[in-house]
Amino acid sequence: MKLSTLINTPVVPAGTDHAIGRISDIAIRAGQTELEYVLVNLSVAGGNDPVAFTADTLKLGASEVVCALSHHQVNHLRQREGGEDPLAVDIKGLPPLVVGPFGNAIAPVVMGAILNDALRQRPQPRPPGSNFRWFAKLQGNPVFDATGELGRFMDIELDPNTKVLRFLLIDGRPDILSFPFAELRNIPDDEHYMVLSRPSDPLHPV
Repeated sequence: MKLSTLINTPVVPAGTDHAIGRISDIAIRAGQTELEYVLVNLSVAGGNDPVAFTADTLKLGASEVVCALSHHQVNHLRQREGGEDPLAVDIKGLPPLVVGPFGNAIAPVVMGAILNDALRQRPQPRPPGSNFRWFAKLQGNPVFDATGELGRFMDIELDPNTKVLRFLLIDGRPDILSFPFAELRNIPDDEHYMVLSRPSDPLHPV
């Protein structure tokens, strides 16, 4: 499965067929092959209400993603900060809420807001955790190794059962190049490029 196929996939609670939202992005980190955070937009009215679910709360599928939370728990998330006027909330820089396994460890590390259509274009929240980057923002960026530019970042191959990031796919025109995701060594803070480090890279004295 490719990460890009997960974007916009509906998210449904186990045992139901009513979507609570859609996947809007996935957090990745250089050197970490395990999928950890998935950003879900809980808005059902065309707004943007981002909540970052830990990957162990989700079962990934091609047509839908099943979450371990019930409709009651999701509604509780939607009603957070319910006493405040959403238009008066300073939402810039607010990251998404982090939901732990099966809804048992909900920690307000990061929070979104219930938004109406007037606020649907709010800035993308920062990923939770250190050195995580949003997948969709990285697509199209140049990728380098010790030999120079390899091409443009396209996608990531994921094992949906183990939630392991397996291969980095690069548009090296005319060819599509594939490298083990573990060889991704750095995504700088400005997120304008990505760096691979492979066993075959020449060693340079310090």
